[in-house]
Amino acid sequence: MSGAGPEDARDLDAELMARAGEGDRAAWKALYVRHRDRVFRTALRFLAEEPAARDVTQEVFLALFAHAKSYRPTGTFLNYLRRVTVNRCMNVRASAHETHRVQPADAVLRDVADQAPDPESRLERDQTAAAVRAAIAALPARQRMAVILSRFEGLSYGEIAAALECSISSVESLLFRARQGLARALSGA
Repeated sequence: MSGAGPEDARDLDAELMARAGEGDRAAWKALYVRHRDRVFRTALRFLAEEPAARDVTQEVFLALFAHAKSYRPTGTFLNYLRRVTVNRCMNVRASAHETHRVQPADAVLRDVADQAPDPESRLERDQTAAAVRAAIAALPARQRMAVILSRFEGLSYGEIAAALECSISSVESLLFRARQGLARALSGA
């Protein structure tokens, strides 16, 4: 059985980006189709607002297009794409001046199927989910993004480090501090 493995996907993304840099619209469209959902999901988890996530998705691909000629793969295209996405999300949050509390896990938790056997269990689960969303939303931006990339995107520490442009030890520290903050918030302390 033969199929495109991870190495093939990395090679394809690098090739598509190179061709897009040469003005190949089909390559540009292929990159967009391959990765738009991933960018949107990451933005939605971080920003918790579909309109803002759609805007970030557009901005990410416009930025990729604008810099396609100068793109030089020093790592995987996916890490580059995550880094651009994370930076755009953080810029949106910074420019919003925290005018309202965002619930980054809302989109993920909203998609969870209702499997509670009775109304009391369902209410308890909803209250727990709301508390977790609020606790994640209260984290500083870099800690929140590290949690989202780790827990919701399933990225390794190395991949998170590449996306946040920091060291693996910094990722470990961010996640440690985030866990402490979440534990404090959820214990009521």
